[in-house]
Amino acid sequence: MKKRILVLSVLTIAAAAALAGCGSTKTASTDGASPSKLALTVGSKDNTENHLIGEMYAEIFEDMGIKVTRKLSLGGTAPTFEALKKGDLDIYPEYTGTGLTVMLKQPVEKDKKKVEQMLADGFKQWNLTWLESAQENATYGFAVKKETADKYKLVTISDLAANANELTLSYPQEFDVRDDSLPGLQKVFKDKGGFKFKKQFQIDYSLRYNPLKDGQSDVTVSVGTDGQIVGMGLVQLKDDVGFFPAYQVAPLVRNEKLSAEPKIKDRLNQLSKLLDDKAIQKLNWQVDGPEKQEIEDVAKSFLKENKLIK
Repeated sequence: MKKRILVLSVLTIAAAAALAGCGSTKTASTDGASPSKLALTVGSKDNTENHLIGEMYAEIFEDMGIKVTRKLSLGGTAPTFEALKKGDLDIYPEYTGTGLTVMLKQPVEKDKKKVEQMLADGFKQWNLTWLESAQENATYGFAVKKETADKYKLVTISDLAANANELTLSYPQEFDVRDDSLPGLQKVFKDKGGFKFKKQFQIDYSLRYNPLKDGQSDVTVSVGTDGQIVGMGLVQLKDDVGFFPAYQVAPLVRNEKLSAEPKIKDRLNQLSKLLDDKAIQKLNWQVDGPEKQEIEDVAKSFLKENKLIK
């Protein structure tokens, strides 16, 4: 997802500082699982969704009898990936689009099978393996209130393009200057109104739903797994032109750890099968919405409900 795509030039000291303050270790709760000699350090990026999924990995490993050290919410893509390559982490949740375009510096590819093969081949240089990716797609898109969708008959991005000149858009930093964002869409629709809005303005990424809620904008830039979509009852417009690349989350793991305990693959693949857009939206909202539940509680409850841990 583009909000997570950071240039991989962050100073090593930044990664070290993040690692120093974020580690915690728990003794594995065996509860019927055989104690394992394997120890894993689980990381995540510093956003709700990635932290939640990282915590799920940790809970599953502890259920397997594995000793887990948590280094969650390290930062963005750069320090987290660098920590994995160095061996300060053994596994963390990463996104296919980020792996392809940021780490491998390849152009956007829409074919999922091709992406998976490119990732499998490309990450051999770091002795890293991508496990099965989830169905969820944490990519950019557009969200509107239901009454706005009904009034303008908005279902797809093409519908939005046809009505853009009557609507106000709020968007996060860089969305108006990147060719894979608004300028790119304006090129796609150059013969159909140019995707030009009546008014548009920038808002901080973390606050981008506020103008929609307050009636200051009609459309906001969204991410497919945002909790606000389900929490606020919004309509997520379908990308009928296939403009935005897929950002599907998957475990990115060091090969030596996977070889030491192959069962990790099966257990995490079971989890990936359950993580679709609606499931992640609901989980994110439990943390970010008015209930403000603890990430560890939300993660553990989801895993128990789906019988992935005892």
